[in-house]
Amino acid sequence: MTTAGRQRVRMPHTLGGVRRRLMLLLVLAGFGQAVCVVAFALLVHGAAYRITHGGEIAYGHDRSAIYTHVAGYPPGTLAAGLLTSACATVLLRAAGEPLAERLAQSYVHSVRMRLFDHVAGSEAWAPDRRTVGVTVLRFTGDASALRLWISKGVAPLLVDGVFLACALVALAVIAPRIGALSAAMILLAAATVALFGRRLRDRVRETRRHNGRLAAFVNERVTHTAVIQSLGRIEQERRVMRRRSREYGRAMVRQARLTGVMSATAEACGIGILLIVVTAGLVAGTSWEVLASLLTVANFLGAPLASLVRVQEHWQQSRVARRRIAEILAAPAPLRRPRRAEPLAEGPGRLELVGLRVYGVLDASAVATPGQRIVLQGPPGAGKSLLLRLIARLQEPDAGTVLLDGQDLARHDPESVRRMIRLTSPELPLLRGSVGKNLRHGESPDATSEPDEDHIEALADLLPEGLRTRVGEGGHGLSTTARYQVAMVRALRSGPRVLLLDEAKPHKTLGSDLLERLLDRYPGTVIYVTDEPRLAARADALWQIDDGRLTVHEPEGTGTRSGRE
Repeated sequence: MTTAGRQRVRMPHTLGGVRRRLMLLLVLAGFGQAVCVVAFALLVHGAAYRITHGGEIAYGHDRSAIYTHVAGYPPGTLAAGLLTSACATVLLRAAGEPLAERLAQSYVHSVRMRLFDHVAGSEAWAPDRRTVGVTVLRFTGDASALRLWISKGVAPLLVDGVFLACALVALAVIAPRIGALSAAMILLAAATVALFGRRLRDRVRETRRHNGRLAAFVNERVTHTAVIQSLGRIEQERRVMRRRSREYGRAMVRQARLTGVMSATAEACGIGILLIVVTAGLVAGTSWEVLASLLTVANFLGAPLASLVRVQEHWQQSRVARRRIAEILAAPAPLRRPRRAEPLAEGPGRLELVGLRVYGVLDASAVATPGQRIVLQGPPGAGKSLLLRLIARLQEPDAGTVLLDGQDLARHDPESVRRMIRLTSPELPLLRGSVGKNLRHGESPDATSEPDEDHIEALADLLPEGLRTRVGEGGHGLSTTARYQVAMVRALRSGPRVLLLDEAKPHKTLGSDLLERLLDRYPGTVIYVTDEPRLAARADALWQIDDGRLTVHEPEGTGTRSGRE
C-alpha cells in the first residue's frame, strides 16, 4: 500500500481556521447579553425606587444603595435606557443565531470535504468500501448531526453559558443568598440531565440503527424498482417497508420521551429560581424595588436554561455521528494524492507492467509499445477488468508497479495519470446531466489542444437532440449503444496516451464505425477486451489471462501496425 493509503485521516478540529474568531464573537455576544440584562435590571430597580420614594433620592448604607443613583435620572432617560437595553438584548440574541450557524457550517464543510477527499481516494471496488446509501448518510445525516452539535450545542455553551454565569454573578451581588440558592438549583438540574446522558445515547443509537435500515431499504428498492416489479414482490416489499417505518417511528417516540423529560427539567429549574427569588425575598424582607430587579434577572434565565439542556441531546447524537464518520476515514485510501506528487512528464506512451500482482487473483508482467493495439482475452472472471483498473490506477495492486515512459504511476499526481490513461467500462457509467456535460467531464482542465471534433460530430448526429440530449443517473435515457459511444468519446477528450476499452464492441453493434476509426487513426496505445474475432484480428498482440497469469504472444492472423499505416 502507498504512503497515501497509510496516512491517518483525522476529523477536522473544531477550533480550526476562522472558527476561532466566530467562537470569540459568540462569547462576546453572551457577555453582551448579560451586560444588557443587568443594565435592564438596574434601570428597573432605579425606576421602582423612584416610584416608591416619590422622586426623593436617599442614599443609605444598605445594599440597594448601589442602584439609588440611577433613580436620579429623569423618567424619560430611564424609559430610554430600558428600551435601549431591551433592544440591545434582542439584537444580540438575533446576532447569535447566524454566528452559530456560520460556525456550524464552517465545521461541517470541513468534514464534508475531508470525507469527499477520502472517498475519492478510496478504491470503488475495495471489499471494505461502504455502500452508496451508507456513504450518502455520512455526508447528510451524520454531517447534520455535527452541524446541530455546533450550532445548538457548542454555540449555546459559549453564549448562554457565559450569559448564565454573568447573571448568577449579578444575582449574587444583589442578594448573595438568592444567588447561591439559584446556582445550587442550576447545578441540581445539570446533574439530573447528566444522569440521562447514557440512556439518551442508547436511544440515539437505537434510532440511528432503525433509520439506517430504513434508508438502506428505500435506497435499494427505489433504485431497483424494476427488480421487485419483475419478481412480483411489490406487496411483500411494502410490508417490509411498513414494518421498518413503524420501528423507526417508535424509536423516535422513545427518544422524544427522554428529551421531553430533560426539557421539563429545564423548565422546572427556571420556575424554581423564580420561586427562590420570591420566597427568599419575602422571608428576608427585601424591598419591592430590589425584588423587581431580581425577578427581572431571573426571568431572563428561562430560555438559556432550556437551550443548555438540549446540549446533552445534540452532544450524544454528535458522538455517534463522529464515530460513524471516523469509520469511513479509518478505511484505507490508497488512491489519494501522494505528498509532493508531480504530474507525469511528456513521453511517447510506453506502458510497462512490472510484477503486477493481486495475491491469489492476478500476476502480470508485460510491455505495450507506443501506438500498439493489444487485445486482452481470458475466460469469465479471469481478471481482465481487474487488470485494466490496475493499469488505470483505479485500484491498488498488492505488489508490482505500472510504468508509463519509465515513470511509476503510484508516485505521480493521480489526476495527470488518469488524463494520460483513460478507461471505458460498464463499471464507469455516465453521470447525470447532458451528453455535452458528460463530454466536458473528460476534458483536461489545462487542455490547450482542440478536441477531436470528428468524433463529437459523429456522436451528435446519432442523438435525437445532439449534445443537449439529457442523461439520467447511470446513463438512463440513452440506449446501450449511445451510452457506450458517449463514454468512448468522453475518454478521448483528454488525448490520452493509453486507451483501455473494457468489452469493446464491433461497429454493427455500435451502429457506427467509431471503434473502427479509432483503431485506425488513434495515435496512442489501445488495450481492449473483446471476444469478437474480427476485432481481435485488428490487434498487434494478444494478452491472455489464464489461471490468474498473464501471457503475451502474437495472435494468429493479426494485423500489423505498419499495415494500418
